[in-house]
Order: sequence, then C-alpha cells, then structure tokens
Amino acid sequence: MFSYMIGKVVSINKKTITFENNYVGYVINVCNPESFEVNKLKKLYLYKHMATNNKNNLTEELYGFEVYEFKELFLLLIGISGIGPKTALNICSNDLNAIKQLISKRDIQGLSILNGITPKYARLIIDNLYDMFTVNSSDQTCIEINKLIQALKSLGYASKDVELALKNIDMSNKNVDLSDLISQSIKFIAQSQDNGSLIKTN
Repeated sequence: MFSYMIGKVVSINKKTITFENNYVGYVINVCNPESFEVNKLKKLYLYKHMATNNKNNLTEELYGFEVYEFKELFLLLIGISGIGPKTALNICSNDLNAIKQLISKRDIQGLSILNGITPKYARLIIDNLYDMFTVNSSDQTCIEINKLIQALKSLGYASKDVELALKNIDMSNKNVDLSDLISQSIKFIAQSQDNGSLIKTN
C-alpha cells in the first residue's frame, strides 16, 4: 500500500494531475490542481480507493495530498456514511483550520458556506467528527473563523466571496486580530473582483 510518493508533475487537468515516479505515470485526484506546477518535484501522501462499478468490475483511483493532515481529514470524511471520496476531496480544498473551528463550534451554517459542503453534509460532519475537533475555549491557536464568516456576511459579501477569502488569507497566526482578518479578506475579495473585471474586458 502507498503511504506517500515523491515524483514530478507531468500534466495538470481539471480534477487530476499526472504524476511521474520511476518512469511510471500515475493519474492522481487532487484538490486544487491549479496550485501545482508542471515539472516540479512534489511529495504526495496517497490513498488508493477501490470499489466496484455498476458492471461489478473493480476500479482503483489514487487520491493525493500535499499535507498529511488533509489525508487524515479525507480518511475521516470517507468513514462517514453518505460521504464518498469525490465529495471528501472537494471538502479538503478548504482551509483546514476553518473546518476544525467550525466543527468545534457546531456551526452548520458556517460550515455549509465552504466549498463542497451542503447543509446536509455539514450536519453529517459535525455529528460524526465533533468529538474529535472539540476546541478548548482557552486554546489561542484556533482562529474564530465563524466570527469572520458572520462579519463578512453582515457586510453583504456573497458566500462565494467569503469562501474565496477563507481559502486565501493567512489564518495561521494565532495573534492576529479579527479586524485584521476582516481587512485582509476585504482587500483580497476586492482584488479578485478587479482581476475578474479585467479578464472580462480583455
């Protein structure tokens, strides 16, 4: 069984990459394939999913993660009845701290804003993983992600803008103030909207 693989990215597709290791090319499902670079050496933590299709034939698919914690989350998600590997992979495209924080707060609404998570999935995730991600209120390493989400929503930003901000701003600094996170989010959303306008007019 694969644990991880070090190799080179040969090509990038919409949902997969082709990964070369020892002169063998592997098609690997990844979240955010656009973040990879062709010909760049990478270490990927792998999971092989095996299933039978409607013709009762055995199928195999590889799923890869640049960060081991995302592989751990993926394994937890596919262990939940009703969540398959494709859905779990989409969920893993979000910020890990945001997911953990929202689960610990039992925030179904906040969790359902994130990419790949419907209210139904949010309930399933919280019901099954809450005990694993319960956060001590005195633990300063966790950002109050739900407050950031609510603040941005109260300012009138759409769910897609909030999701974009959560995926791109730096939330790893435990000393950062909520107001700073809001400012960073607004700045990033504005820049993204400006870039989108430029692309449309060209």
